Amino acid sequence: MRYLTPRAIVQGLILTFILSALSTLAAAHTVQLSWDASTSQNVIGYNVFRGANSGGPYTQINSTLDPNTSYTDSTVQDGQTYYYVATAVNSDGTQSQYSNQTEAVIPSGGAGSENALYSFAGGTDPKLPYAGLVFDKAGNLYGTSELGGTNNQGTIFEISPSANGTWTETVLYNFTGASDGGQPYGSLVFDTAGNLYGTTNFGGSSNCNMGCGTVFELTPGSGQWTETVLYTFSGGSDGREPSARLRLDAVGNLYGTTLLGGDIGSACSSGCGTVFKLTHGSSGWNESVLYAFQGGSDGASPYDGLTFDPAGNLYGTTYGGGSSASGTIFKLTQGSNGWTETILHSFTGGHDGKYPFGDLILDATGNLYGTAFQGGSGFGVVYELSFSTNGGWHDRVLHSFYNTPAGNPVAGLVMDTAGNLYGTTMLGVTNTACGGGCGALFELTPAAGGPWTYKVVHAFGSGTDGYHPSGDLILDSSGNLYGTTQAGGEQGAGIVFQIME
Repeated sequence: MRYLTPRAIVQGLILTFILSALSTLAAAHTVQLSWDASTSQNVIGYNVFRGANSGGPYTQINSTLDPNTSYTDSTVQDGQTYYYVATAVNSDGTQSQYSNQTEAVIPSGGAGSENALYSFAGGTDPKLPYAGLVFDKAGNLYGTSELGGTNNQGTIFEISPSANGTWTETVLYNFTGASDGGQPYGSLVFDTAGNLYGTTNFGGSSNCNMGCGTVFELTPGSGQWTETVLYTFSGGSDGREPSARLRLDAVGNLYGTTLLGGDIGSACSSGCGTVFKLTHGSSGWNESVLYAFQGGSDGASPYDGLTFDPAGNLYGTTYGGGSSASGTIFKLTQGSNGWTETILHSFTGGHDGKYPFGDLILDATGNLYGTAFQGGSGFGVVYELSFSTNGGWHDRVLHSFYNTPAGNPVAGLVMDTAGNLYGTTMLGVTNTACGGGCGALFELTPAAGGPWTYKVVHAFGSGTDGYHPSGDLILDSSGNLYGTTQAGGEQGAGIVFQIME
């Protein structure tokens, strides 16, 4: 991560120039300083000074006069805050006054260390951030909380990096639990215009006890964001209780799942869930059900979202149904007569896993990766589903969790450019302070023709650290990971965290 401080003009005796600081927070911490060249004549170089307190005293850290307009301080220590100034020197040795002061905050730890970017307070602040995060183009983070806010019906929040390395939270919208929706479980998605889309599990129509759920859009305006409900579920054949993130296609249509509703009176009393599509027309948004689950071998209760392949096919998981009532992996293919479901894998509840929760991801060759909450050795698995023209789809368990040090993943995975997989477990008894364990962040590294190597990158639950991570992780361009925990932190209401590459 990089943080840029505002620039200010030096108040020099003879010389003037501009100083800024850029802190590169990577596994090996450095602070990169840069400034505009002085406009005064006969400047031959610059000196750089550092102090431990704002306002000094400062100590010169460059051993010889630097003719360049940048300097890298590679002697910083983890967990410290430093204050920098610079001076310009001309040919007769005259040195200017100190420049403006700039600050750099160095996080604790190296690769794999955690930075708690924000601790939620609950109350009118967000509480219980169940879902993962999404970046905008400027590097700000956006997410949802299931509870908290002015009505305790959940929020949409933004976390923005500040110049000194801290992060600032802004609540963009407080749900009321009425017609606007309430208690969002899913992550958000951006369109190309910068609008946010998401779902609420409850609120909307009063046909259901707490409301049947909504699809919403959040639009930025002059200093505030405006929420618009695009669709309100009725709880009947159109679906009920969407709990997952949406997907956008190339022309702006939205795709998602509902946990219930659909074919009422099938194997599920309230319906076994749907896959739906929202299309924007001249009179608003129109919903169509692409597939209604029956609760048998075709699956039931799609808890998480969908994944597109390059051909426009949709992939997802169901929490229930299948040949052993342990869940399925399905594919939806569009044809002239609508969408057709194909079951790619039906979990047995044994070695291959049970109860898949998280979103699937696709690699460049069309292999699918996901997690199951239980099965394997009893505490869930990470699996790969690959296609062979000779034998169809083949399931392979990449890792089977035990209760120690990590267990029971509910989030999906993220893959870096090297093909490594990262994910979280919600439980695991490395730290027993959280009831069932606090959870962990793990990495799986592929080996040519052999098993994947598993390691725990971070164990949650120590001190004011968060615990029970349940949302998908995201990666930045430097390989740092970001996510949320449902609980823990300074106020016990969850955190937004960063794990260093």
